Amino acid sequence: MGSRFAPRAALRNRVATIDVIASDAPEVEIPPSTHVVLGLQFRGRVHAEEGPLTLAGVTGLQHRVRRYAYEPGTGSVLVRFTPTGASCVGVPVGELTGRSVALDALLPRARVAEVTERLAEAVDDPARVAVVEDLIAGLHAARDPLVSAALALIERGADPGDAPLVSRLATTLRTSERQLERRFAAVVGLSPRRYASLRRFERALSAASAGTRLTEVALDAGYYDQAHFNRDLRRFLGTSPGAWLRGRAR
Repeated sequence: MGSRFAPRAALRNRVATIDVIASDAPEVEIPPSTHVVLGLQFRGRVHAEEGPLTLAGVTGLQHRVRRYAYEPGTGSVLVRFTPTGASCVGVPVGELTGRSVALDALLPRARVAEVTERLAEAVDDPARVAVVEDLIAGLHAARDPLVSAALALIERGADPGDAPLVSRLATTLRTSERQLERRFAAVVGLSPRRYASLRRFERALSAASAGTRLTEVALDAGYYDQAHFNRDLRRFLGTSPGAWLRGRAR
């Protein structure tokens, strides 16, 4: 169970969504995502495959399914950053890819301790969200108009399977491929082509999870055909389309 909150207006260029989750599920599977996630637990503990997570931490972009086990009654606030918003955590986003890092390894320990204490004392979900928003509002996020423009082009449907993707982006944005690759990876954590591939799959998986037929999902997301989507599903989720659909039906 959980509630989703839109971030306050001043944070919408950094934060996509804020979820407050109370989970009694013994295990949760999280598919690959283009979002860096800030997680803060105000009750109970969450365990990742490599061991228990700290009460406050950041998980970078993921290329594979991640499994988490929740202790009974665990409560968490999860912040999904926008593609350019995660730079506020203070390290190059690429260093977080595939990892979960304790927040007090990135920000001053006293500040993190203050936030976790306030979060534990908050009386309801809106108060918990306000605590986390205050934290993010006090952090500096780097802005790069070139990267923002490239992300907008990718979101409008630039084909990641097309070999000259970076070349076409660079030409449109009047910059060099090397400059675009370097600045994009520094802010987003992936190359433009790898990000576009993961973003396309993320959109397709969301539609498939809502019940749309896989053939329609593939074409609407920009795949050449369903076979190409099936290949990505195996690559990112480690399973076949049939097995994935059977798992969803349980």
